[in-house]
Amino acid sequence: MMYGWSDYGWPWYGMIFGPIMMIVFVVLTVLIIAWVLRALGLGWQSGTQEKTSLDILKDRFARGEIDQAEYEKRKHILFGS
Repeated sequence: MMYGWSDYGWPWYGMIFGPIMMIVFVVLTVLIIAWVLRALGLGWQSGTQEKTSLDILKDRFARGEIDQAEYEKRKHILFGS
C-alpha cells in the first residue's frame, strides 16, 4: 500500500498545490514586469498630477500668452527673489 501516493510517485495534495503555485507564479511574473516597466518610466502615469504654479507659468510663456517681462515679474511674485 502506498499511503496517499499516486501511481506516478506524487502525493494527492500535489493536485492542490500545483494550481496554487501556478497562480502564484503568474501573479509574481505580472508584478515583476509592472515593477520593471515603472522603474524604466514606461509604466502607468497618474493623470491626477497637478502642475505647480511655476509649471503653469512656463507653459503660458512657451505658448506666447505672456512675454518675458511678464514671465519674470510673475516668477518674482511667486518666489519672492
